[in-house]
Amino acid sequence: MTGSLDRRGFLTIGAAGAAGFLVAGCSSDDDVATANSTTTTASTTTAAAGSGGGTATTVASGSAVGTELTAADFASLGTCILMTEKTAGPFPLDEQFDRRDITEGSEGHPLRLGLRVLDEGCAAISGAKVEIWHCDATGDYSAFIDNGGGKDDGPGTTFLRGTQTANDEGIVEFATIYPGWYSGRAVHIHLRVHIDDETVLSSQLFFDADDTATVYEEGPYSDHGLPDTSNEADSIAGDVVKEGSLLVTTALANVDGNAGMLGLLNLGVDPSARSSESGGRGPSGT
Repeated sequence: MTGSLDRRGFLTIGAAGAAGFLVAGCSSDDDVATANSTTTTASTTTAAAGSGGGTATTVASGSAVGTELTAADFASLGTCILMTEKTAGPFPLDEQFDRRDITEGSEGHPLRLGLRVLDEGCAAISGAKVEIWHCDATGDYSAFIDNGGGKDDGPGTTFLRGTQTANDEGIVEFATIYPGWYSGRAVHIHLRVHIDDETVLSSQLFFDADDTATVYEEGPYSDHGLPDTSNEADSIAGDVVKEGSLLVTTALANVDGNAGMLGLLNLGVDPSARSSESGGRGPSGT
């Protein structure tokens, strides 16, 4: 499937099926009891590895989601584990873009990314700001000349960047696309969590190799080929894989007649922590 993620296609994902991503989670009987009968979710495990918040800017490209995720959608994802902080880079911005839909017309495989922010006691952290950014299907990051092998649009662009504020259940959602890749790194999404103007976690999310191989059969990914670096060989993801905490299962969703994906992650953070990461500014090694 090729093409940008439009609003109609994004709204279809929740009712059609899912592929979830998890590192840490928790559940309760109350969570299960609040199940949203119109949202179908498959549980999956993925890895996170891991600095300040910035000025908030509201960008008009955000789109509403008809079926919102609830705590019940995250209830089967495991036990609460605090994410280990590692490198934040590359290419973070101080400015925050307050929006759910971060695609800006970027072509690629639709991905609805749901994140639930929890403390180590499994309590939801409402009001936390979750920031993500990643490269497009060609390996290009917005805002920088990154020499990543893609179109390299550079300064002034803002695609595939966004920040959302967690609701009362600690949940944020993003409408994006499956990330592309650049040399030396496994497929990943960068993530930071900000609480009360402090950055408490810098992290990266990783994807199953079989997911990537399936998605990359589509254009525009197929033009770029498969990544040259696996999760196991990646300088950030590799240690997580060796520890056995990168566990992934998948299920593709039907998005307006095309294959899409729902990714879920229970994100364990320490609200009193302070991220030591300033974020790298180059694609090599980060």
